Amino acid sequence: MGILSLYHNRKRVLGMNQRNLSIIRKYNKARSKQIADDKILTKKILAKFNIPTTKMITVINDYKELINFDWDSLPKSFVIKPVKGLEGGGIEIFYNRNEKGEWIKSDKSKMTKNDLFNLSNDILNGKFSLMHEPDRILIEERIKNHKSFKFYTHKGVPDIRVIVFNNVPLMSYIRIPTKESQGKANLALGAIGAGIDIASGVTTSGILGKAGNIEFIPGTKIRIQGLKIPYWNRVLEYAIKVQQATQLNYAAVDFLIDRELGPLVVELNARPGLSIQLANQDGLRWRIRKTEDLLVKSIDKGIRLGKDLFGGEIEESLENISGKDIIGIYENVTLFGKDNAEIPCKAKIDTGADSTSIDISLAEDLGLKEIVLLFHEFSKEITSKKEGLAIAAKYTEKYLGKIPELHDIQLVQSSHGFSVRPYVRINLKIQDTTFETFASIFDRSKLTYPVIVGRKSLARFLIDPTK
Repeated sequence: MGILSLYHNRKRVLGMNQRNLSIIRKYNKARSKQIADDKILTKKILAKFNIPTTKMITVINDYKELINFDWDSLPKSFVIKPVKGLEGGGIEIFYNRNEKGEWIKSDKSKMTKNDLFNLSNDILNGKFSLMHEPDRILIEERIKNHKSFKFYTHKGVPDIRVIVFNNVPLMSYIRIPTKESQGKANLALGAIGAGIDIASGVTTSGILGKAGNIEFIPGTKIRIQGLKIPYWNRVLEYAIKVQQATQLNYAAVDFLIDRELGPLVVELNARPGLSIQLANQDGLRWRIRKTEDLLVKSIDKGIRLGKDLFGGEIEESLENISGKDIIGIYENVTLFGKDNAEIPCKAKIDTGADSTSIDISLAEDLGLKEIVLLFHEFSKEITSKKEGLAIAAKYTEKYLGKIPELHDIQLVQSSHGFSVRPYVRINLKIQDTTFETFASIFDRSKLTYPVIVGRKSLARFLIDPTK
């Protein structure tokens, strides 16, 4: 190891020790740390407060129970772990059982009853626990991976960690199992760590062992950035509820997302490590200082504060790359018309629609009454495409070029059937961007939104459906 590496390692250890002294000892009481260190005690507390957690199959408390345990009573798929284990040590995940009675792991290696007995004996002897104290064995149901992670993970289920302080979510990341990590969400074994934007629940940047920062899932063209975590608001809500239930004022709450049950708390950590900061390319200290004197009375307020104070990384990153603003699927827009007409309204951003459409009442308010009258003239029910094309051709020849604001007349086929619509040139403002576009006029009085912004008007923007 070189001098520079020694320096950085020493600096990291000193930083962690300082954090332990100044934050963990200050804010986490002994009883709260005891709850976090004991997975069974954690489950009892969470059950009391109706916080969903992974389902327990059984607990083996001592060597006598181990000797008498019936391994054949276990299902084909399960997870075995130490009750007080650290950093994923001693955890094994089984996906099936073959005809010989052997349980199969993600790398297709197998464990016999004797292998499980030896692993369990090591757990009981404290091989994987804090201070190597005698431990117990927890056996849980294996989670069914959520479909959102299907193309990201190798075999196993990713876990999401949220660090909460003073009822405010400060930072989050997801640990993604790889082939190297044998299907386990363990960074030390080779899993990927990807930062998560608190505001949107979307991944930002990734790290992988000695490779450092990575852009793609290894062996694929799938970007680390852009994975939307399902049930994100619920994850943040449960994280704060866990802190309140355990009174662990500085807590790392780990979740698994089941495809049917949603987010489940899998364990707590009273001494979160540094990898979450590396994955997010940011430190925790300034975030703690930002929130330590706040009075946060409700969960909703805590979530809002976390999103407002520490969110937006994914938007800023994408905007810097693309030079485009990020908009949601519903936006407040402004329409500009004749005689300085300026009309604010609510619009739906619809990439499924080819072009923009505005209601006839808005068109009148924009000073386009002559074209609205024209619309009424040919807006009778059209029964066929042939008939619609004939009407559009007739009125195009009659009016196009004679009314300045009229850009085109086209037959449109939509979920409402065929219609002939006039297209007008308008100025439209979305967020801080004002631009010229073409919009059809249509009777939208019975529809939810008076304006639909179609994809031909969206070249200047990136669409985030979560906004």
